[in-house]
Amino acid sequence: MRETKSNGNSSKESPCEILDRYMTVQGGMRRTPERYTILEVVMQMKGHHSADEILAMMPSSFHVSRATMYSTLSLLVKCNLLFEHYMNGATLYECAYNRPVHHHYICTGCNKIWDVQDDSIEQAASKVRTPRFKKLRCSTYIYGICNICQAKLARLKKKMEREKLANMTREEKRFARIGEELSEAAEWFK
Repeated sequence: MRETKSNGNSSKESPCEILDRYMTVQGGMRRTPERYTILEVVMQMKGHHSADEILAMMPSSFHVSRATMYSTLSLLVKCNLLFEHYMNGATLYECAYNRPVHHHYICTGCNKIWDVQDDSIEQAASKVRTPRFKKLRCSTYIYGICNICQAKLARLKKKMEREKLANMTREEKRFARIGEELSEAAEWFK
């Protein structure tokens, strides 16, 4: 599906040219140094960042207000230079210029985000019928638990089992063993 492969900007235009064209089309928006400095910073960033994180990436000699940051990020999203993601209750931004459409794994344990390129997701999206609606791109968020968090949970579970076993009476331990043996026997008979 051609629409899902494009992020809406031409590789022949530079990010500044795309921003200039968009501001001209929108009615002569002002070309401020703040906008171009923010553009330069976000075009160099890797990964997914909040507005506050992007504000912290700004050159120390260049002051940008929080309002200017938010309005410029919104402008860059509208002209397809940034992807805007709503993840884990926060808005995160990611450079979209000359980036292929991709999807995300999000760990619900540590909130880490991984980019994933999977053609099977693109193929499934291409089969979705959208009458009276033109698909531009597809982005999927797959929530789960990363291997590091899985290992932490397994260690915590073992620790809790050891503590529970240490606090059990001899009679409770005997009944627990009998319960395990009955479970094993039931599995064997299946």
